[in-house]
Amino acid sequence: MPQTILGSFEGEWFEVSTPEQARLLSDPAALRHLEPFLGRTRGAGAAAREAGVSVERMLYRVRQFLGAGLLEEVGEKRRTGRPIRLYRAPAGLRVPFHLTPFADLEAQLIRHGRPFDRLRARAGARRLAELELGTRLLYRDSGGEVHSEVLLPEGRTLAEVRVRHFGGDYMGVLWLDEQTARRVQAHLDALREELSGQGTEREGARPYLVQTALLSLDPGDREEWLGPPG
Repeated sequence: MPQTILGSFEGEWFEVSTPEQARLLSDPAALRHLEPFLGRTRGAGAAAREAGVSVERMLYRVRQFLGAGLLEEVGEKRRTGRPIRLYRAPAGLRVPFHLTPFADLEAQLIRHGRPFDRLRARAGARRLAELELGTRLLYRDSGGEVHSEVLLPEGRTLAEVRVRHFGGDYMGVLWLDEQTARRVQAHLDALREELSGQGTEREGARPYLVQTALLSLDPGDREEWLGPPG
């Protein structure tokens, strides 16, 4: 049984066996339509509302999933007029890489990360506009490190800005010794544990984009690690 990282799973795994199944499960847009059915029984209307798409678009995807063997019709819900057809997808799916349409693992990661990259850019730009920020600063600090950052409002510190507008993003290439890298990894593991179970819409909460990454780069490949400053 696969060892999962982000959550526990005790059901049976569906083994993807065709390129068409793997293609659909490698497409973020298709996954958005399949997600409401994973391990649950839903009608197309309820699934469309959950996914935030039109019923017509959901019905198109349902036909795709049925044809590919990723979804099955499991019954009907009686009501006045035409009954509602109910569908269900496996609760867990294993997607072998060799069946996917990707040339290599890098291409797979780029495709899966593209929607989050767009979301990060859109949400980040909206936040900068709300704060009336746009001017950037590019400088080498007194310790010799080069930074690129947003110019804060006149007379305001980052702590003061975050009293009302918390959030933001930070990324950069840092040179860490093994002890420091392990300490950062422990912080990220603790954060992931704290956020476990927070992925479901609920009253009193709003959605936030959370991204973490700690990946070892090749010190001999300057093109890989000598990226943009800041």
